[in-house]
Amino acid sequence: MSFPEPIPGILHRYAPRLVAFEHKASNPSTNQNILIFIGGLSDGLLTTPYTPLLAQSLQSCSLVEILTSSSYTGFGTSDLSQDVREITQCVEYFRRLRPDGNLVLMGHSTGCQDVMHYLTSPGQRPKIDGAIMQAGISDREAFDVMEDPEHKKRSVDLAQRYVREGRGNDVLPDSITNMIFAAPISANRWLSLVSPGPEHAGEDDYFSSDFDDERLRGTFGKIGSTGTPILILYSGSDAHVPESLDKQLLLDRWSRIIKEGGGVVDPRSAIIPGASHTLKELGQPAKDVFERVNGFLKRVE
Repeated sequence: MSFPEPIPGILHRYAPRLVAFEHKASNPSTNQNILIFIGGLSDGLLTTPYTPLLAQSLQSCSLVEILTSSSYTGFGTSDLSQDVREITQCVEYFRRLRPDGNLVLMGHSTGCQDVMHYLTSPGQRPKIDGAIMQAGISDREAFDVMEDPEHKKRSVDLAQRYVREGRGNDVLPDSITNMIFAAPISANRWLSLVSPGPEHAGEDDYFSSDFDDERLRGTFGKIGSTGTPILILYSGSDAHVPESLDKQLLLDRWSRIIKEGGGVVDPRSAIIPGASHTLKELGQPAKDVFERVNGFLKRVE
């Protein structure tokens, strides 16, 4: 029987009851620079398959995986705003600890929503030197791929009833949510993820492909005002994305809106051929991602 290898690094307590794990840098002389990695729904430390290899590949910084109160099964009773408050604490911690270094946020899956929320939602936050989004997808459209339409309608009806009754923070019955998630989920978070029409007003709903340019200007169009360059990496073989979706067209639209708002989209932004949602296949797709990430990090030094 084989056992996983230990992962060397430093565990930082960036706030009370909240920690972040800094992988041992492949080049210790570069660890003034920090890449904070934010995982997706149900992720925690070392749950995204590629993070140890990404850490080893980094040439100019250390990889830090952040734990928030929404990590693991906590996402169902949290929200993006809470995530961003805690990410802000982590950014402030490392700015104090490494004042001479650069700091970049990298989101995976729903971590990309966190990056967008950090950059574009109301409020003052510490400036970051760059942002990376890997596999940022629409939960609403993913549910359309995975979930029975009738079951989805029943879940939305029940969640909306909870909210009308002032019970938005109450957890929905397991029979409603366990077709998708093995975690307790409040009515508010369920509606944020499913983002029912016609308004599609869910806080999590940043990446749906049916948004018009006006809607995108209210999100992607605000990135330029932050002065933060961004790298967008979209998985070419993401099972959570509708097969009919034109991924390149979507990436081009996001890029155009960012640039029209005065933002900078790194030219390494791309659809990654053969890449799954989590890069679990590793190999060439992961290598492609790592090369693009390293190139971007050198740009923002």
